[in-house]
This record gives sequence, structure tokens and C-alpha cells, in this order.
Amino acid sequence: MAPSSNRYWKSSDAPTNANLQYLESLARYWEGMTTDHFMDKVRGVIGVKRMLPEAVARHFAWPPLFIGAAADDWSGERLQEEARAFCTALEEGLTKAFADPALAKDGTADLSDRPPTRGEEVREALDAYREDRGQATHSRLRDAVSGTHIQRYFDQLEKWLGRKRQSSAGRSIDYEIACVLGEISGRINELHAQAATYDFTARGR
Repeated sequence: MAPSSNRYWKSSDAPTNANLQYLESLARYWEGMTTDHFMDKVRGVIGVKRMLPEAVARHFAWPPLFIGAAADDWSGERLQEEARAFCTALEEGLTKAFADPALAKDGTADLSDRPPTRGEEVREALDAYREDRGQATHSRLRDAVSGTHIQRYFDQLEKWLGRKRQSSAGRSIDYEIACVLGEISGRINELHAQAATYDFTARGR
């Protein structure tokens, strides 16, 4: 079953929409998929599955996820069969979820039972830092992105904060800082498949 190329997820919950879009990418199968590619998909589904509200998750008959190192011993033909079946299972779940009117815009599904996401944590910290660039908000943003793949943008932020002169391209430090903050903002959706830290979760989203 080929994934739909034009589904647009528009439930009332932005993090859930981002995670469904992520599942769309994990549901794509291609011939010649390697073991590493397949295991990347498995790990991706393991992560995003726990972040979905029950109203969404119930549409999926999840493929086997905890397979250990079994894929290393599969023949090339077996790997393609398993990968195809894996992607088909995801696609079938996505198709059912998309057809559920309760998950449409202004739908009636309760999406509040999912865990807080790292994306939500970064968004809150970023908004606070943009409003008040103090030491407390700086530390909060650092903690929020720590250990994620967008931490490199915070490292760039610190570089510009410690700089005295404009960039080599003639742009002001304030401009460069705004660009880095924009990069962080633009990648927040990529973090909704990760759980928020304990501290953020304990505060309540």
C-alpha cells in the first residue's frame, strides 16, 4: 500500500499533527532498504508511539517493534518482506486515523492524554527567552534543548552572545541571534516525538 502524498493532519493538537506527519515518513517503503534504514524506522515508531493520544493510537495495529538484533540475521529477501509489511501496517493505521472525523479540525476526540513533548518544552522556553533575555531564561532554553539534535543552534546562540563585532557578512549580532532563534523555532515540530524532561512534566504543560 503506497502512502498518501497529500494528507494534511489538522486535529486540534499541533504536536499530534506533527507526530502523525512523522509517521507518514516512517511508513514510506523503498526497494533495497538496508538493515540500518529498517531499524531507524523501528526506533522512530517506538519513540512516537508513546507520544500519541489513545484516540489516535487505537487506529494502529502496530507491527513488531522489539525485535532486538534479529534483523541482522535476515536474508536480503526477508528484510524487504519485513520492511514492506512494517510500512504497510503503519500506512493502514494512518489511513484509518485520517478517516476518523473525531480527529479532523474541530473534531471531538480527546487528545489530552498524551505525555508532554520535548517540542512543547522548547517552545515554552524559547518564548520566555524571546520575551526576556535574562540568565534564568537562557538557562531554561539551554536545558530544554540539551541532548537534542537542535542543541547545535543553542551553541551558535552562545557564540553570538559572546561576540563583540558584527558577523563577517556585515550583519549585526542582534540579527544573527534572531536567525538562530528562528532556526530553533522552525525545528520544534521535530521534537514532538520525544518526551519532555521530568522537570517540565512535573510542572505540567
